[in-house]
Amino acid sequence: MPGSSGNPISIPTNAPLGSRVNPYAHYIPPSQLPPSRFNGARSDLDVDGVAEVYVTPDEAHKALQDLFQSSVGDAEIEGVDMERDSHVDGFRDTIKLMPHQVKGRMWMKSREEGKAKGGILADDMGLGKTIQTFTRIVDGKRTDPERVEGYARSTLIVCPVGLIKQWKEELNKMTVGLRVVEHHGSGRAKDASVLERADVVITSYSVVTSEHAAAGGGSDQSEKPKKSKAKPKTKNALDEFIVSDSGDESDEFAKKVVKKTKKRIACPLFEVDWLRIVLDEAQNIKNKSAKMSIGCCSLSGKYKWCLTGTPIQNSVDDLYPLLKFLGVKPLNDWTQFRQHISQPVKAGKPARPMKRLQVILKVIMLRRTKQDQVNGQPLLKLPPREVQVVQCEFDKDEEDFYKALQERTTLTFNKFLKRGDVMKNYTSVLVLLLRMRQACGHPGLVSKDFGEEKDALEPKLAKNDTEEQEVTRQEGDELADLMGKMSVGDKAAMCKICLEPLAVHRPDPDDSDDSVVAIPRNEAAFPKKSRASGVGSNLPPSSAKIRKIIELLTDIADRSNRQEKTIIFSQFTGMLDLVEPFLKHHGIKFSRIDGSLRPTEREMAINKIKDDKATTVILISFKAGGVGLNLVCCNNVILVDLWWNPALEDQAFDRAHRLGQTRAVNIYKLVIENTVEDRILTLQEKKREVATVALSGGKLSKNKLELNDLIALFRPSSKHDDDDDD
Repeated sequence: MPGSSGNPISIPTNAPLGSRVNPYAHYIPPSQLPPSRFNGARSDLDVDGVAEVYVTPDEAHKALQDLFQSSVGDAEIEGVDMERDSHVDGFRDTIKLMPHQVKGRMWMKSREEGKAKGGILADDMGLGKTIQTFTRIVDGKRTDPERVEGYARSTLIVCPVGLIKQWKEELNKMTVGLRVVEHHGSGRAKDASVLERADVVITSYSVVTSEHAAAGGGSDQSEKPKKSKAKPKTKNALDEFIVSDSGDESDEFAKKVVKKTKKRIACPLFEVDWLRIVLDEAQNIKNKSAKMSIGCCSLSGKYKWCLTGTPIQNSVDDLYPLLKFLGVKPLNDWTQFRQHISQPVKAGKPARPMKRLQVILKVIMLRRTKQDQVNGQPLLKLPPREVQVVQCEFDKDEEDFYKALQERTTLTFNKFLKRGDVMKNYTSVLVLLLRMRQACGHPGLVSKDFGEEKDALEPKLAKNDTEEQEVTRQEGDELADLMGKMSVGDKAAMCKICLEPLAVHRPDPDDSDDSVVAIPRNEAAFPKKSRASGVGSNLPPSSAKIRKIIELLTDIADRSNRQEKTIIFSQFTGMLDLVEPFLKHHGIKFSRIDGSLRPTEREMAINKIKDDKATTVILISFKAGGVGLNLVCCNNVILVDLWWNPALEDQAFDRAHRLGQTRAVNIYKLVIENTVEDRILTLQEKKREVATVALSGGKLSKNKLELNDLIALFRPSSKHDDDDDD
């Protein structure tokens, strides 16, 4: 950000909207919307299934004035003493805040004591968003007036299920005297009073989703489920009756009429007026229409905070649910946000809306990066991090397979293009791209049934925590989101390449290409040399990336005398399965984390890589371990396959490059030259640009993955592509 301090700006309270001292000079309140008859009037307009509230021009103007008047920068906070305020009453004596964390502590305090009642703490990964949040919990305990108003003493922390234990451990390690309750799993509290007596309640996004549905929450974010403290759920006199067989064949006509009873799911999270609600990894609610997002926005609390190092991952629309949760008027209204931010950016006119968004974020958000400095010194003194794009080379059989696959998928894409309905078949197009991405990792991935890739689509979670399954696809990128919505369990046999029924022939104007390309699908199609990579006939088929992984691990072991450890990330559990036997063959001891592990198994895998000197590698599926893990015991990271979203890649890299790391960190991104992966690198830069512009200023050249982008992704790559102007 300009100035590198990341501090919110202050607008003089007497500065009229549109004046020179007010940088939000060009905000144009809506004129075409009819004024509401009364506050909270419902519109008849249904936007994406969510009815919205009209905001009049006067209401929008007033909301913006209130927003800017509530901003407080570090310079306005008087009496800050870096040494004194680095020690926090309620923390253990050995815990001392860093200078930037002291500023964050005071900023959060000023936000809660002013009109704002919260904001977005968007510090870069590893700068201590967690410990700064702890300062607010111990500093900002419930006051007597807040007790009279009906607020509980509790702070609710909502986080990914894999981070619940970590939050509790960090609280116990850093603070004293706090009563902490974990609220997840089948044994979680059913009585809201249990939660109200705690100082901190930690739960998962999926529990919020589940309890919101049980509380009667619908699809409208604006309507919160009714609380049921005073009255238990009443029985309906018109409850269904079912007829069940008595089990006696001689008396088959004698049936028992049994009243159908449906087990009621308790929803205590929505029966509490929380003092404070904190969303950790708040980018999880980026889909405004998802049940997870709607549930979080329906929680009742006085102070609300979003913690995220990646507030924008795919587009500016990712910010809307955060503004909705925080109640940042007027942009918490989708009609306002869409008209003045989203639509202009998508229409290719981003300059004014991005400026609006930048100013809004400077008011409500505090963001510092690892490159920022205080008194000429970096915020964090971390070892250097080097990212290398490592080119891998197909052997002849792999290259033939990929070319055949690319030709077949391109033919299918061209059919969409010829009919003019590419964007109508957007999901199908992404599936075709997914197949080419898989072929870059290993041909065997392409022949797998689509439903088998649970981590790439909808990761399977612990069997004893089934409520998590509802929302897992929110943890991935846009491709995984879309793939998760597809039906992968249909009984009809589908071609795994072109997604058409195998038993049905669909003629088109040019049928001559229908059977041009034959793609080898099994091990028999590959010579033994390729299958075994020359290292043993008992091994499964190798691939360019597996060969490169073994080469890199061998180099790392040789240069460090087996003292350095490595994380291997892949979004496909099938790819991890294929890597495992090669690690065993070369005597490389490893552990593994994927979405199928129970919490205890996950903890054992983490402890193995941390504590066992002989274990030098950990295999991690991207979505199961891309966030939250602290793996500073590893200083090498191998990314087997590229992710659409560079922000998620950065989060994964920061599992190793974070506070506590003592070695230089080496990151290897494996790429097959002259394939779709070259184009994905270009796409990543476009996404990175969107986030950089919105969060730190500048101009946006392009945001949307449009038809031309898709055409470029399907265009056969060549060594001369660098000269192209995309």
